[in-house]
Amino acid sequence: MDLYRSKAAIVGRLGPVVAWLGERGISPDAVTLAAIPVGVVAAACLLVSPAVPLALLAVPFLAALRLILNLLDGALARRTGRIHPRGEFYNEVGDRLADVLFLAPVAFLPGASSVAVLLGVCLSLIASHAGLASRAAGGERIYRGILSKPGRMVLLSVSAGGAFAFGADAWYVFGSLLLAGALLTLGERLVIAVRSLE
Repeated sequence: MDLYRSKAAIVGRLGPVVAWLGERGISPDAVTLAAIPVGVVAAACLLVSPAVPLALLAVPFLAALRLILNLLDGALARRTGRIHPRGEFYNEVGDRLADVLFLAPVAFLPGASSVAVLLGVCLSLIASHAGLASRAAGGERIYRGILSKPGRMVLLSVSAGGAFAFGADAWYVFGSLLLAGALLTLGERLVIAVRSLE
């Protein structure tokens, strides 16, 4: 699930989109912050899904859009030379907010284990913080992990598809998988950070 390894290839395919955005003067910050309303829509789709199951079909597309926006903002900033510390701040805060918006609503769905989901969200946020803390301490930003951000979006998308096809029981294992994956990701990042920092 460490899908960051394919990041360069995906960014290369998005070149025409990056060029189109740059030609129209769209700010990288606007692309970064667009992930938050996408997360709001995803949260709404999840929360209404018990009454409107068709809303679950939008979740994989919204998760993919979130990941694409995350790739586009950095590529656009590099292309236009609009790289600044505030942009990185927006990126990191926006990512954490989007994670909560995409994942936490599952805790309130029939069939899901609310405790496991919310603990998984908390551990995912701590794992993200560990990756950032490594850079703050003088090392590299750590993206690796069995359930990094792309992995979390894949897990959510597959679970949403399963819930649409098979009913609410498909959410039963989501919390356990999220919690276990977040815990393993946190452990891996802590080991990498400790080994790499002097």
